[in-house]
Amino acid sequence: MNPFGVGFAYTIASTAGGGNPISFDYTYFAQIASFLILVWILAKFAWKPLMNMMEKRRQFIEDNLANAEQERKEAERIRQEYQEEMLKARQDAQLIIEKATKNSEERANEILDQARKETEKMKQAALADIGRERDKAITEVRAQVVDMSIAVAEKIIQQKLDITGQEALIEQFIQEVGDNRLC
Repeated sequence: MNPFGVGFAYTIASTAGGGNPISFDYTYFAQIASFLILVWILAKFAWKPLMNMMEKRRQFIEDNLANAEQERKEAERIRQEYQEEMLKARQDAQLIIEKATKNSEERANEILDQARKETEKMKQAALADIGRERDKAITEVRAQVVDMSIAVAEKIIQQKLDITGQEALIEQFIQEVGDNRLC
């Protein structure tokens, strides 16, 4: 209980009984002295540890707040680095895709060019074969015509026919040439 409250209550009680309201007795001095001794003991033994404990608690809270702020900044920095790395990875992936696409297009164009060249070579070879076969056929036909002409000339010489006989012989030659061409 509060010593001042007790003293105050005692004063009120003594006034109500008709006594002097300003009367002091020795308990006031004892109470004041005990209160001052209590304050001195608290200041000497409890105030510093209490203040130290409060200061430690304040410092602990400040440190925790500072650490939390530092960790938040570190997390923000890491998040920013992560985003930058992701952006770089996306850009690298895009470059790789573009390079692969370009390489595949170049390879496709090379293959198409090579196929065109091969086709052109085959075409030229086929045209050359056709030209050789045509020249061979013409040579064979000429040889046959020469052979037939010689044969006709031999027959004409052998038969020494008249003009009507020669016309029949020419008709026969034309007929033979037509038959040989069909073969």
